[in-house]
Amino acid sequence: MSDQTSPVGILDSGIGGFSVARQVQKLLPGENLLYFGDGAHIPYGNHAREDIVAMARYMFRFMEERGVKALLVACNTISCVIDACKDAVSCPIFNAVQAGADAVAGLEVDKVGVISTVFTHTSRAYPNKILARSPRKLVVLSCGCPDLARLVEHSLGSPEKMPQVEENLRLELDHMVLKDKVDCCVLGCTHYPLVADSIRKLYPALPLIDPAEEMARALRAYLNREGLANPERPGTLSVYTTGDVEEYTLRARQVGLERVAKVEYYPPMIL
Repeated sequence: MSDQTSPVGILDSGIGGFSVARQVQKLLPGENLLYFGDGAHIPYGNHAREDIVAMARYMFRFMEERGVKALLVACNTISCVIDACKDAVSCPIFNAVQAGADAVAGLEVDKVGVISTVFTHTSRAYPNKILARSPRKLVVLSCGCPDLARLVEHSLGSPEKMPQVEENLRLELDHMVLKDKVDCCVLGCTHYPLVADSIRKLYPALPLIDPAEEMARALRAYLNREGLANPERPGTLSVYTTGDVEEYTLRARQVGLERVAKVEYYPPMIL
């Protein structure tokens, strides 16, 4: 049975969910966060649906065993198959795709762009949820980026690698921004907010929508409503990864995460 001091779980295919953890720490500094990054299997968007579901359920069970009071599914790809996974945990689940759609619904725009992994793009989850939530008649343009998440995962904090990231951003975004002239762009993969400064440098007039901000606000509203907000502070962050512990430790510092209590290896699911 979870209580006020129980942790909030955050899971992702890699370090991208650090963008969500950063927003939660900013908005809810008293909460203890439990993070799982499945670095051994990144990028999730290039896997088959059945493998994504299996890997997601593996992480969900990890969170259930540790008694999280809420679970933030930072990975947009997992968010697309959430209905096949949600029975693996007993706590409320907040997912990135729903958060992104909710954020767009409140905007006065006519044409929305979405960049995401190939799986998320192919699923049409973002266009479907945005159109269902928005009171306006919108045009939603979606683009699947096969390499961008992997490039961000392994290039963050390395200035010599950023030109390759920016080249890929131009490859994926030029047409959407310069030809189609979208009014805003949803960052439909948690890795992308980690290079938001690069996107703004390339397209300074393009408003960016980060689902992580909406997820943090929704979490705060839920915890306050249910009386589950942690009165003790400051909260800590515990990180588990199936990837490289040293890399995760470095990336956590680079993106500005605070009060990191530990970064530990956890064995990956065998596909």
